[in-house]
Amino acid sequence: MEVILVIIVISVLAVILGVKVMWLVFGFAALIGLAFVVSMLLLTIFFVRLLFTKKHRASFSRIDKSPRSKFKVAYYIIDGTEYPNIFPEEGFLRNMLYRSDKSHTVFLTRNKKYVYDKFACTTCTIGFLLSIVSVIAGFFIFDHI
Repeated sequence: MEVILVIIVISVLAVILGVKVMWLVFGFAALIGLAFVVSMLLLTIFFVRLLFTKKHRASFSRIDKSPRSKFKVAYYIIDGTEYPNIFPEEGFLRNMLYRSDKSHTVFLTRNKKYVYDKFACTTCTIGFLLSIVSVIAGFFIFDHI
């Protein structure tokens, strides 16, 4: 929310100082493009890292703060050792998605610091595929302009 407020304040100040609106639109489009490229790169990195993981059976342990960020993540127990998930937990329908009475399939990273649960795998795979489709669509669109 604060980011939107900062963008609005900067835009209003730029218009008052005489910057043309077209330049503001171009700058806003460039920011959106940059955000898209960064998210595409991150999803690609996570997808490639997912390819080098090992499949394990795990049991859900708890949801708690991540060791590296301020977000809450799901923790899974594999062979007596607890590992955090790489992505934040799904806050929606938490009791239905994260059940401790069932065994879960997770993918443990090589450095054994994180796991990818089924939600993280879905996010990485779909995000990577949509990134590829978006890049191809972008080439076709810019080719016809």
